[in-house]
Amino acid sequence: MQIPQLTFTRFLASISIVILHYGLFSWPMNTQLLAPLGGDLISAMSYFFFLSGFILVISSAKGDNLAERINSKNFWQRRAARILPVYLLALIIYFILNFKYDPSIPLKWQIQSYYHSLFLLQAWKYKMALDVNYPSWSLSVEAFFYFIFPWLYVILRKLSNKKLLTISTLLWILNLYIFIRLKNDGMPDNFIKYFPLLHLATFVIGINFGILLIKNYQWLLKVSRRYIFSATLAIGLFLLYAAFKNFNFLKYQHNGLLVPFYILVVYSLTLIKGKIADFLSSKPFIFLGSISYSVYILQFPVLQICQKYLPWFKGQETKDIFYPYVIVLITISSLVYLYFEKPARLFLKGKQSSISVN
Repeated sequence: MQIPQLTFTRFLASISIVILHYGLFSWPMNTQLLAPLGGDLISAMSYFFFLSGFILVISSAKGDNLAERINSKNFWQRRAARILPVYLLALIIYFILNFKYDPSIPLKWQIQSYYHSLFLLQAWKYKMALDVNYPSWSLSVEAFFYFIFPWLYVILRKLSNKKLLTISTLLWILNLYIFIRLKNDGMPDNFIKYFPLLHLATFVIGINFGILLIKNYQWLLKVSRRYIFSATLAIGLFLLYAAFKNFNFLKYQHNGLLVPFYILVVYSLTLIKGKIADFLSSKPFIFLGSISYSVYILQFPVLQICQKYLPWFKGQETKDIFYPYVIVLITISSLVYLYFEKPARLFLKGKQSSISVN
């Protein structure tokens, strides 16, 4: 099953994180109208984790039927081909730009953050989570999700609609309770925001609602579509109002608070038909969605390159160069996608097929 109209949302989430990191003090985010929305962009990370679980189910389905099981080896190889080439490229660029050997410090201490990042373990060592190309912490979380997905899927696909909904509700409540408790108890931010297990509930809910969509697609399309559209609009407007009014509950949104809204958004986009669906599935939007991973993982190395090596960026504050930087970032991400990420993925998939045949 393919849902191309969701692809562009990955780009929106990626560029939201870029704005959060570097664009909050640039126009128009620094205006009185939009400034209240700036901090809410952090919830885009939870959208990534939810969408990851959802899309893994959808992409494994055969038409309107759930796959019986997931071939673990093939799945892990495909995921590695998808994320590792650009991830390692970003890591190498970061190392070249930032590593300076200090003979007074043991080498193993100087490179420990790098080898944790190399093996996608940085989020497990939460004190190191942001040490190397800090946006890459989320790939450490995703790698854990990919590792456990084949087993989770086999368990969850057998459950009834009621059990899937019940588990999702309980996981959302429990996850929110743990996050609030840890935050109020003064636990380190690097732990409560980046430790992989504290995002697992969001990923599992994504899997559950992917399964629910496949199982109930025709019913959702014929009976529930209008209600889902209406609920999405109503809750979206409420969240905008809450952001402008600075409602206190929004400070807890980093670890999946808005997952119920994401479910509605994803279902609305999945069930939408006609010209809007065709527009969101057009080639420019699909392309932007396709480069979103490079946009996300290269955002900091590209900023460093701009500030160190491009004359018109040197000595400038980030807020003053944000839009030229975004243009450079999208351009480089497009080139990386076309001439590195895509060919590397095809090459690795070809190797995988060759190994499978042999």
